[in-house]
Amino acid sequence: MEIVFVRHGVPDYRLSDERKMTQLEKDYAPITRECIPFIKSQSQLPAFSGADIIISSPYTRALQTAEIINRKHRLELFVEHDLREWVADLSGGFIELAERDRRWKEYRDALKSGKSINNTAYETADSLQSRVISVLERYRDFKKVVIVAHFNVLESLLGYQERGIGCGEYRIFNVEEFT
Repeated sequence: MEIVFVRHGVPDYRLSDERKMTQLEKDYAPITRECIPFIKSQSQLPAFSGADIIISSPYTRALQTAEIINRKHRLELFVEHDLREWVADLSGGFIELAERDRRWKEYRDALKSGKSINNTAYETADSLQSRVISVLERYRDFKKVVIVAHFNVLESLLGYQERGIGCGEYRIFNVEEFT
């Protein structure tokens, strides 16, 4: 299976920040209006031609990005809960930004070194990879799939990425590379 992986457009957190919303509420933030023309132009590229379906994270920024791409291609759109972001706190509670950033750094350092960390308060790389692969298994019969999700979902499939992927950018790879 060929995958065209798209990182969601640039999120617009202005309203959620002004209203001091929780992280869950911030997940409803749309993409910036300035980002929309870039997503539209990306959707015109040959990389998206011939795709069978489009699969999206349930977060608004991903769904909106998928919808913009899909205006051109008119594919069946599936929303998959397990293509969501990395979970910074398994207890579901509130954590300060500094602690979240510390956990993210620890997570990324472990991913880069290839070491597994057990008994963490956050989702491990193995756990994230497992949930993402379980989603892909359901679509194995398709030849070409567009996935719109988050940087950490991409890393769960390809491993540590020294150079990230910008909002609205895409990478193409085959599913055989990681299964």
